Amino acid sequence: MSRLVRIRDMTPWTRRLSLSLAAVLIVAGCAGPTAPSAPPATAVVPTQDGSASVAPTPDPAATPVATTSSTPAPIATTSATQELIDFLLDAVADDPSDGSAQRDLGLALLQRVRETADPSLYPRAEAALDAARELLPDDPLVFAGIGGLQLGRHEFKDALATGQATLEAFPGYSTARGVVVDALVELGRYKEAFAAAEALAADSPDLASLARLSYAHELQGDLVGALAEMEQAAASPGLAPENTAYVLALVGQLRRLTGDPDGARAAYDEALKLLPDHAPSLAGLGRLAVGRGDLEEAKAHFERAAGIVPLPEYVIAHGETLEAMGDAAGARDQYELATVLITLFQANGVVVDVDLALFEADHGDPNRALELATAGYASSPTIRAADATAWALHRLGRDEEAASWSAKALRLGSRDPLLRYHAGAIAAALGRTEEARLDLQAALATDPGFSPTGAAEARRLLD
Repeated sequence: MSRLVRIRDMTPWTRRLSLSLAAVLIVAGCAGPTAPSAPPATAVVPTQDGSASVAPTPDPAATPVATTSSTPAPIATTSATQELIDFLLDAVADDPSDGSAQRDLGLALLQRVRETADPSLYPRAEAALDAARELLPDDPLVFAGIGGLQLGRHEFKDALATGQATLEAFPGYSTARGVVVDALVELGRYKEAFAAAEALAADSPDLASLARLSYAHELQGDLVGALAEMEQAAASPGLAPENTAYVLALVGQLRRLTGDPDGARAAYDEALKLLPDHAPSLAGLGRLAVGRGDLEEAKAHFERAAGIVPLPEYVIAHGETLEAMGDAAGARDQYELATVLITLFQANGVVVDVDLALFEADHGDPNRALELATAGYASSPTIRAADATAWALHRLGRDEEAASWSAKALRLGSRDPLLRYHAGAIAAALGRTEEARLDLQAALATDPGFSPTGAAEARRLLD
């Protein structure tokens, strides 16, 4: 039985309120059908570690049209993954006791979540994986899929428990080790997470482990090392087009952060040759356009990305671009749409405290932002949660407190431009001029297009 690997999205959930469903995760995605009558449009391609990935066939006619209304953009319903899901639904209907079909259905639904940003698929995936667990109690992929589902919903303590229990039953299982790494990172247990990522990459230097190690180094401010590892991951043979495009988008992001916009554009363009509607790469081009000061081009890229995959991250970037262009009404429409989308994630069991805190701090109620950030840090004391707390306090004018939280956010040495911008703005509010200058310059030097409104404010503060 072949397996599918999911690749973390080019932007974590908590960078500009990214609700990227793969987030920082590289987990089991979905499995190819065992029956010979599987839809021919679905190609299950092995990866270097023996897992595999669905290679979806792009359907230009199915690309949704971007919208500025308060209704989420329509989702494409025709894809290789959807055809696989339909096939497996029929198989399960014919024989609910077919554990392989239940497992493969659950994992295919998780893959479809990433493709469409439709969180309503999570409960269906959960039901299928729960059925598979009863039918296939000795199949480690089922438990890896459950761990991946928990990670996608930000149920990190549960995901850690699932990963650890899977390793007790199946020692050394690399996919479960990956779930453990991801959960430890998102619980703020960085020392354990980084050691586990190093060990996993040493034992199995494949796409999944190298991408995790790259993210560990990125969190610690080693962008050059992170880029080298991601480029090595991108060289993995036998990847399906979607996974290749995702890795290329990650390479593009890291090239952008290391001061190579031309290299970043080349990576995004290469990804778009594989998948012309690859939303993360389009959003990456939008960030490059913001960095050049070309807001019209940025607007077009963000609008297109949000029309293809209606993630709040892309919708908010579109809104902030409109705001930076002086279109307050258009920006407000996008923020209202983002609120609707976030509510959909919450309604389907996704924990969004930290991400929603940043959105509330920038575009809503700072008091509510502080409540959410505090709750998020209590359950997952990550640098992102610390940054969200700092930013909410800053928005409330409590800058002395904000500064201490900002220091927590930077404790790993992160060069994330958003974190550095927040630290600089807080220092400026406190009159710490030199400290503010260093952080604001660092933010813009790392990525002058990190946020249309944030970058503009950073420049204003520097001036």
